[in-house]
Amino acid sequence: MNTARKRYEAKTKVVTFRVNHELYDELKKLKAKSGLSFADLVKLGAGIAREEIEDKIEEVHNLQGKLAQLREAEQAKRQLVADMMAKEKQAQHQKLEREIEIFRLFDRGWSIEEVDFKLKMGRREVSKYFNEWGELRGEKEKLQAELLKKCLHNYILCLQENIRYRLVGRATEEARRQLEYYRRMLANPSELTEEEKTLLIADYSYFL
Repeated sequence: MNTARKRYEAKTKVVTFRVNHELYDELKKLKAKSGLSFADLVKLGAGIAREEIEDKIEEVHNLQGKLAQLREAEQAKRQLVADMMAKEKQAQHQKLEREIEIFRLFDRGWSIEEVDFKLKMGRREVSKYFNEWGELRGEKEKLQAELLKKCLHNYILCLQENIRYRLVGRATEEARRQLEYYRRMLANPSELTEEEKTLLIADYSYFL
């Protein structure tokens, strides 16, 4: 027997007594609930070291309260993550539904302007979907026509600005004829010559 064991046995005594099963079960429940040992329960029942035991009970209650708070915080965190995932899933579902709706309209032959007017999304956003639709469907000609419309729009704005602020005399008249011509081309950009298409795309495809 080691020295530490001898010292422990010299300082303590063994108290043994029997109880019925019902009382034993109750003591076990009380021991688990309070965090006290059987020795503490005996002391408490005998009125010995009551203050010390009450301090221990209070400490156990404080620890249980902190554990309850931690469990609540963990539950709240899990709920927050679940809510965020649900919102993200809903947003993705709505985005997919909107994309399907837009693609169906393009499949029916609707223009960007018509889709924008119906859905009130903004031309830039609709144009992005149009490009995706064109690539997905292999609609190269429609994509080029839309690109030419955007370039024509930029060129027309440039002509209007030159007429208003920069040009005079015959240059103004020539610019007005060009303005009228390219406004007509907006309705059907495929009628532009290949040279005109190349120049428009090269010089006026900014901010698309």
